Amino acid sequence: MTFGQPLLLLLLLAVPLVAAAAAWWTRRRPAPGVPFPDLDVVAAADPGPRRRRHLPAALALLALAGFTFALARPELPRDEPRERATIMLAIDVSGSMAAADVEPFRLRAAQDAAKRFAEEVPRRYQVGLVSFSGQADTLVAPTTDRGALLRAIDGLVPDGATAVGEAIASSLEAIRSTQPAADADGRLEAARIVVLSDGATTVGLPPQLAAEDARSAGVPVFTVSLGTPDGILANGTPVPPDDEGLQAIAEITGGQAYRSEDAESVSAVYEHLGSFIGTERVRSEVTGWAAGAAALLLVAAGVAAWRLAPRLS
Repeated sequence: MTFGQPLLLLLLLAVPLVAAAAAWWTRRRPAPGVPFPDLDVVAAADPGPRRRRHLPAALALLALAGFTFALARPELPRDEPRERATIMLAIDVSGSMAAADVEPFRLRAAQDAAKRFAEEVPRRYQVGLVSFSGQADTLVAPTTDRGALLRAIDGLVPDGATAVGEAIASSLEAIRSTQPAADADGRLEAARIVVLSDGATTVGLPPQLAAEDARSAGVPVFTVSLGTPDGILANGTPVPPDDEGLQAIAEITGGQAYRSEDAESVSAVYEHLGSFIGTERVRSEVTGWAAGAAALLLVAAGVAAWRLAPRLS
């Protein structure tokens, strides 16, 4: 929780001072005497146990604290759907994506998850596709046309080397071509890149350099490392995923890194990304709730004072 006017919280220090002053005044004030009292009348006017007599004052003090809390304008963080966003999917189509350690094979699992992701993100968001192996190709520029995107995803075929850095660079170029910079530093607004790969970069631009460019543009890169450490190709070549390399990219850009070792976890990661990327963290002021709670406490203090007041009948 945060506050719009945090310095006003210092006023809460007055609450215990008020309580102490009230207690001092009660002890200082002499108790009224009644000559020749009628004990039956005194018993009828008895407000009850000592603790109950302090209830109205305690509720009033809580109400005072509540109103002071409301003056500080408390805020709670919450997730709201983004008004707009541009998302580039960069999918590895290198030869190692033919490994069958992820059923039915790595690329097919990635395709199925990417299609589900594309269908679940809000329709108003632009989503594009980059495929990469030895080089990166922008197959679909950022668009709201989900049909074109799904057809392009279906057409991916594994072959060649791995160029993660080129994929990030091509994704940034595609984003820049569809939206102007949000500020003078060239930072882009509400743009994200999702890279799914299974291997270390073997050719092209070093991923760290591409990641630095993405960070400068204000574009987080979310990475998904696909495959198991024991993954091999049909010819016996081992193809373990490069978890550390992809995690470094995410850390540089302010994104998040995920690992997926089976088709189910790939889909789960994409589902999480869809909800995470599709929302933004905002602060919502809850002053009204705090003031309302304080008002209820004040009403309760009045009711308690009326109910516990001495009565003669």
